[in-house]
Amino acid sequence: MRNRRCIAVLIAISILLTGCGQAKDNITEVTTTEIATTEKKVVNKLQIGKIQEICELVTLKCQYHNVAKSVKEPGTGIAHLGEKERVFWIEYVGEAEISFRAGEIRMEQDGTDVTVWLPRPQVTCHVLHDRWNDDSYVMSTDQVIQKNPITAEDQTKAIGEAERLMKEKIENNSSLLMTAKEQAKDIIEEYIVEMGKIDGVTYNITWKE
Repeated sequence: MRNRRCIAVLIAISILLTGCGQAKDNITEVTTTEIATTEKKVVNKLQIGKIQEICELVTLKCQYHNVAKSVKEPGTGIAHLGEKERVFWIEYVGEAEISFRAGEIRMEQDGTDVTVWLPRPQVTCHVLHDRWNDDSYVMSTDQVIQKNPITAEDQTKAIGEAERLMKEKIENNSSLLMTAKEQAKDIIEEYIVEMGKIDGVTYNITWKE
């Protein structure tokens, strides 16, 4: 009887030990899976719309204080006989903006590798009309009899020409255009880096034009 009881006790202990071993293995396996899931980094898709929205706000502004020179030729025909050429100058303050067309910005993403294409900056210029008045004009003297007056239309043409020349000057200023590009890149890169911090990843950015 004692032998049988000993054998029964040994079998019971053996079953308990076997059960504990299986439970331990299961716990180890689940823990490993949980760690693997925690270490896996999710890479979200960056939003090109957000980058385009940012670039709409990226504008480099600069002001120019200049003098526009214009010449009014004598009129043609008998009615204009004796008229002389008139020269006049307009002292003005002009404002120029360098920005990017948001719809032309492209982006491709392959995991953590991001390529961004920046278009050529666009330049817009205008004369600040609230910064000049009648005292801003300097005109050559007119004839006493056969006059060739400077009209409002002549002044408008002179301002239009000043804006054209100002735009041409900025478009040929490589240093100013480069400053605008670098400013755009810095702001876009800041957005991508911040998104990377949220995702827990580091994005590699390549710039193309």
